[in-house]
Amino acid sequence: MPDYDLTRLGDRAFEQLVVSLALQELGPGVGVFGDGKDGGREATFDGTINWSATVTSPAGSRDIWTGYTVLQAKYQVKPKPTPYDNAVWLQQQLKSEIAGWSKAAKLRSRSRLPKYLIFVTNIDLSAVAKVGGIDRVTAAVKKELEDAAGEGGGLDVQDFRIWHADQIRSMLDAHQAVRWAFPGLLTAGDVLAKLGHGAVSLGNLDVQDPLRQELLKSLTADRWIRLGQAGGSGDAKLWLDDIAIDLPAVVDGSHSSTVQAVNHVLEVGNTVLRPRQIDRYQKPHMVLVGGPGQGKSTLSQLIAQAYRTAMLSDADVAPGAQVILEGTREALKRLDIAVPGNRRWPVRIDLAKYAEELGSGRDTSLLRWIAQHLSKRTTDTVHPTILRDWLRVWPWALILDGLDEVPSQLSRRAVYEKVNELLTDAEDLDSDLLIVVTTRPTGYDERFPEEQFRHLRLQRVPPEKAAAFAERIIDKRFPDDEDMRLKVIGRMADAARDPITVRLMETPLQVTIMSLIVEKYPNLPPDRFTLFDLYFRTVSDREIAKDIPDARFLSQNNSQIDKLHEQVGLRLQVDSETADGADAHMSHPVLHDLAAALMQARGFEEDDASARATAIVKAATQRLVLLVPRDTGVGFDIRTLQELMAARAIIEGDDRQVISRLRTIAHHPHWRNTWLLAVGALLKRSDRFERLILELLQNLDSEPRRLKDRYPTSPMLAAEILEDNLASGRPRFERGLVACLLTSLDRPPVNPRRIADGILCTPSAYRKTVFEQLGSAKTSGPARRAAAALVLDAMEGATFDQGRLNSIKITTLKLGLTELEKQTLHRWGHSSLGEGAEPVEVDSQVDLADYLKSAVEITGLDSEETELLECGIESLRGFEFQISGSDPGTAISSIVNHDSAEPLARALENETLATAVGMALNAIPGSHWVIEAIIGGLLKPIQDRIPVGRELLASMEESQDLF
Repeated sequence: MPDYDLTRLGDRAFEQLVVSLALQELGPGVGVFGDGKDGGREATFDGTINWSATVTSPAGSRDIWTGYTVLQAKYQVKPKPTPYDNAVWLQQQLKSEIAGWSKAAKLRSRSRLPKYLIFVTNIDLSAVAKVGGIDRVTAAVKKELEDAAGEGGGLDVQDFRIWHADQIRSMLDAHQAVRWAFPGLLTAGDVLAKLGHGAVSLGNLDVQDPLRQELLKSLTADRWIRLGQAGGSGDAKLWLDDIAIDLPAVVDGSHSSTVQAVNHVLEVGNTVLRPRQIDRYQKPHMVLVGGPGQGKSTLSQLIAQAYRTAMLSDADVAPGAQVILEGTREALKRLDIAVPGNRRWPVRIDLAKYAEELGSGRDTSLLRWIAQHLSKRTTDTVHPTILRDWLRVWPWALILDGLDEVPSQLSRRAVYEKVNELLTDAEDLDSDLLIVVTTRPTGYDERFPEEQFRHLRLQRVPPEKAAAFAERIIDKRFPDDEDMRLKVIGRMADAARDPITVRLMETPLQVTIMSLIVEKYPNLPPDRFTLFDLYFRTVSDREIAKDIPDARFLSQNNSQIDKLHEQVGLRLQVDSETADGADAHMSHPVLHDLAAALMQARGFEEDDASARATAIVKAATQRLVLLVPRDTGVGFDIRTLQELMAARAIIEGDDRQVISRLRTIAHHPHWRNTWLLAVGALLKRSDRFERLILELLQNLDSEPRRLKDRYPTSPMLAAEILEDNLASGRPRFERGLVACLLTSLDRPPVNPRRIADGILCTPSAYRKTVFEQLGSAKTSGPARRAAAALVLDAMEGATFDQGRLNSIKITTLKLGLTELEKQTLHRWGHSSLGEGAEPVEVDSQVDLADYLKSAVEITGLDSEETELLECGIESLRGFEFQISGSDPGTAISSIVNHDSAEPLARALENETLATAVGMALNAIPGSHWVIEAIIGGLLKPIQDRIPVGRELLASMEESQDLF
């Protein structure tokens, strides 16, 4: 009998295996594992079991069970070294289980008690008669059950069975189809036999296997952590396995479901996710949502490294690779994460590069893109058809990193389409596929299907984790300088105690940069702009302070080198706004020409400017190393640094010009972090910008094509300024931001979560005012009540603070929402309100296009305008809603069409048409707020993503502020 390693499965996959085998052994009446009321997980069978027909029955057995049978799995991650120890462990587990059943019987807390029990375990038990583990455990269970029955209370189990590891292996031999569903039980020979390809063999992990070649190259490439060469005297490289961190995350917006992100992904990945698998996770795929520098890409690296380590666990690799594998195992152990039992093949894709491929007009599927990637990195040509077979037989972990770096809406739609195509293929092949996507929350408008993807919203690094993370970085940077190590650790501890600077230690990137800065600057930065600006300054000063010939040149040309970085950052930010420049880089000739233009602007003649440009480019790329090699040119390795440099370039000029530039980029999510960094820089420059920024927010949402302030951006910007702590110590500015934020409650906001985050960041002095404003919506009409309810619901899912949670619940009750309003909110915003309520009575079903056509007044429009408007409104067809109640009734979202509303957005570029649509929306009843919300949810992402970078550059060239 093959010695299948059951410990590779993990507890949830073992449960899946138990159900699959029980279906074969007992019949189709087996119910899948579920959480029992006593906290245990169990499967059930109700019917007749003829044990003589099963693999596990002893020869000659004629036992027949008729009645309610419960199966309970007892999985041990690391079995004990001896059969005796395993038997003791199992005996304790089963004793506890029986005690739980006995208690449930006495308390009548279970609706049904078992007549029979089957205990299933992955441990090996000795078969030595009377003294062996099998007989010892059987005797102990029999006594426990007899004692429980003798105590009364209703528990009367008539018989039981124990399926231990050897019996499970026998069942696997008898039911090979079940074994094939669990890759942890397969051998390389199994896979090769099923693939049956002679040209390119995948999965055997010998030196000729393209998968092995790719795994080893990616293992080395993904070990490196950005910032590894930066900062102060400690120049030790930072490796992922040295400083890896897992982060808390909220699942699907519910703080009752808070997990550690990497651990959760790997736990789900340890199960079999084939669509036809019994007891599969309902939402098998993940979207990791986190802000700038929050560690999304680093977490995706760790997930990929964990799976590479699992895949290569039995392979004979070179010493260098073995060091990385051992380091990864140690890192996972430190984080209390097990090496994955389900050895998924990890593929990590840079979505910005894939989007460039799609943006170039090539209709490249994800499978073809992966095949091309494999072929480039290995010695064989791997065809998509072979890869498709590999997807059929082996589990995958497909990691799609950086959705937020795909700025064009058309390219993002193309990416969504290709992911959906792969999901369709995977379902057809019954593939064991796990997809993990990373993105920033800003601009994540077109969400992946809620029924297939769970969303893990990364939380701030807890202070104790931040301190431990910082100490690991410092230990690696100063292994031989104890005095410096202790000084930096002490300053980091001071920063963690300061209520202002602790806000700058909430992401791994911030903690890393802070640890570099405090080495030189004992006075710590109060905001993100200063934090990243000081980082740039730290790297520059480090090189200037060195006793090398280049240091003098760096010192003399410091301002020009700074200017070069700013101009590169600005231009790359503009380029990356479109699909073609998603993975932005600048070629070496263009970089040289830009530096030469800077020199000429200072008055140098052409030849002299060119020579100086060569030296400046060398200093920027070889000494400061913030501009690093990227494809055929250079780029910023840290996206936030690119955004910082763009922000520094934007704020050069007089106040009117600077505020005009901020207005230009304010709506676009691609520019949001740049906008916030620029605001931080301006506030640091002068207090006068408090007034100018508030005036900008007050007048921002006034364009007719955006239907003016119907779908405003300014409250979200106010929320992000508050969240960035930029209003701290500025009470007048703070009051103005809070007032701007609360204007979002006039109608349901397009992004309630963003508003909720902003409200939760308001100081405690404003808490009473904020909740009074929310509560006042009770008497303000259906639309305002809906807005308050959606924001309160989002706030409840975004805070652990018990005081705030109490205020949220009390205020929600004060709104006095009717059952119909609750269900309307639940159907629209996936709100927790209205869950489990009876369906409402529907009086009519209406198509949004028909509704809007009847509401818009077209009198006075010429034929071209009428055609343009009708085409725009027609793009809304397929969005349906129901009307419930007496006239005018309440509109309830019903059917959602995923087509684009771009024709309507184009129509609204005409001010006359925009005015006509705005007037129509003004006239709809407040109880039809869902209609306005649907249109906003469609229009705002399209309008916000209209490229603005070229316009920004043109305005700066016109004002001569580029050089």
